[in-house]
Amino acid sequence: MVKSCKNNNKNNKELKFFTLPKNSLKAKEWIEAAGNSMVNMEKPKSHRICAIHFEQKYLVRHPHEVLYGLLPPKAYRGLTENAVPTLHLPER
Repeated sequence: MVKSCKNNNKNNKELKFFTLPKNSLKAKEWIEAAGNSMVNMEKPKSHRICAIHFEQKYLVRHPHEVLYGLLPPKAYRGLTENAVPTLHLPER
């Protein structure tokens, strides 16, 4: 969804992708940050932003990571409620 990002599930299977938030105001904030005005808000689950666009402070740390230094399974990686993509975004 980030215009300049080439990551996808096929070329990076370990990278976590996050769907747009259910909150429409937060979703619009993500879309604006991503620089992609072509997003169809009627199908929010079809649009994803990869983890490299989020600062560490927005990533929820799983006990596997904290205790053992292991990357948890993708299903257990999440974001804080106030997360907004801020890294590696197109210039405005």
